[in-house]
Amino acid sequence: MLRIDSIAKPHMPHRSRTPGQPLRVILVEHDPGIADALSVLIADLGHSICGIAQTESEAVDLALRERPDLALTDVRLGGGDGIAVARRLNLHHGLRSIFLSGNSDHGTMARITETYPLGVVHKPFSHSQLKIALDLAARRLR
Repeated sequence: MLRIDSIAKPHMPHRSRTPGQPLRVILVEHDPGIADALSVLIADLGHSICGIAQTESEAVDLALRERPDLALTDVRLGGGDGIAVARRLNLHHGLRSIFLSGNSDHGTMARITETYPLGVVHKPFSHSQLKIALDLAARRLR
């Protein structure tokens, strides 16, 4: 098991997805070590990382520039709120998130649900749990 601690219309059209096509993912993660580990893991699963954002403004810039299929977003960012970032990406750019969370309390999960997530992966998580989340997201994005 890999251990990692630490409804508005979109203004941006998404790329067309065909079945089996690798996902283009932006990571919204403040810890460089975790972001590097996730990048390797996502590449091993056959998908591509089109950028890593540590802040809300970096995430918005990446979304505009790269037009990814989804964001893999940590709930807690250093000095920021990953749920608020995901809400903004969805509301203004039509980009949905899979959340990484060490918290499964009712309040956190209720806030995540309001962003129309593609999934939630609870920390610590395994390679297979992330694979399942990405596979389900790819199906939902078809």
